[in-house]
Amino acid sequence: MAPDASAAPRVLFLQGPPSDFARALGAELGERGARVHRINLCAGDWIYWHGPGARSYRGSLAGWPDWLDGVLATEGITDLLYFGDCQPYHRAARRVAERRGVRTLAYEYGYLRPDWILAEPGGQSTYSCLTADPARLRDAARDLPAVDLTPRHRIDRRREARGDVIYHLANYLLAPLYPRFRRDRLFNPILEYLSYLPRHRRARRGEGQARRLADRLVAEGAPVFLAILQMQNDYQIRANSPYRDQRHYLEELAASFAKHAPPQAQLVVKLHPHDNGLTPWRRCLARLRRRFGLAGRLHLLDGGRVEDWACHAQGVVTINSTAGLTALACRAPVLVRGVAIYDMPGLTHQMGLDRFWHAPQPPDPDCLEDMLRVLAHHLHVRGAFYGGSGQQAAITAMADRIMAPTPAPPIFEPVPPRLARARAMGVPVDA
Repeated sequence: MAPDASAAPRVLFLQGPPSDFARALGAELGERGARVHRINLCAGDWIYWHGPGARSYRGSLAGWPDWLDGVLATEGITDLLYFGDCQPYHRAARRVAERRGVRTLAYEYGYLRPDWILAEPGGQSTYSCLTADPARLRDAARDLPAVDLTPRHRIDRRREARGDVIYHLANYLLAPLYPRFRRDRLFNPILEYLSYLPRHRRARRGEGQARRLADRLVAEGAPVFLAILQMQNDYQIRANSPYRDQRHYLEELAASFAKHAPPQAQLVVKLHPHDNGLTPWRRCLARLRRRFGLAGRLHLLDGGRVEDWACHAQGVVTINSTAGLTALACRAPVLVRGVAIYDMPGLTHQMGLDRFWHAPQPPDPDCLEDMLRVLAHHLHVRGAFYGGSGQQAAITAMADRIMAPTPAPPIFEPVPPRLARARAMGVPVDA
């Protein structure tokens, strides 16, 4: 039975970002008359939200759906919120909520950067219901205002990093309190955090090497393609692409580039600025150079900005990074190898990997503007997760949406339009 939509919302929070954002949003909703509940799945969750209204689940992932279904029924939950739809607990929760007619809201760092938060009904990427039809996108964007991407709020990166450390170390050190919690990280958190120390020491050297590589390639005048790496533990790779490891992605690119790219073309692989250094990327590229005969043509870039390279590149390849949108804004042709919300005709290259090296399809500026307007108006709120004016702005905007829900606009389709393609490319999708 669906909950009573006319009553005050009864909101259940699952995992949130590693900050006090979710708790503060819950407090705002409570002040506006909502009944607010929280489920903690691990010690990191408990650190940021405990006390009245919060409870813990210490069972197995297999038992989670039935237990959650009981909570939804007992408490009469109308709205379910979770940070990131890729987590296995959240994917299961979405299915349970949909069966009960409970509204779901997945929130995450925005597709738009830096001070935007994604707040999308249901799911993201593969499970996003936003249309993938450029004509429908244009119709929806026609009456929407232009988007001002000028940052309004400062992002407190130190507070963000501190929150992440507290959250994941709590999960590691206090694991006996939640013994059946299934961690989603690829790396031991202590090893990962320690690995950042040498990375930070080498940062200035990496920037210098990036500038020298850029100067050399510009002087040579050869066509340059940029391949973007995401963080190796990015759940978007495992949940919304056919790759389990980005080394497989690079191997696929190198094989195609060696066979189909112009002989003078260069392929530059850009590390994520927060790469932890635990994957031996230099050795990986050295092996690919030897295997595919790419000596002098395959380069590792550990520094620089995506936009600086994208503005001069013949094309940009990504699995599904939000940096793809940054490259599109630079009018660079972009090829997506996983599932991304912006991957559609008129925006990204649609003719396959092998043809990308010879005839990359550039974005239609009007289609890009349509996408930005729709994303900003329908899928985002302005603000940040970590304190200050940005956090308060985001809390106010999200609370407004939850307290006064509106029907899904026509731009949203009843069945996620990217689901069939994801299944065809081997993405592990829900039945």
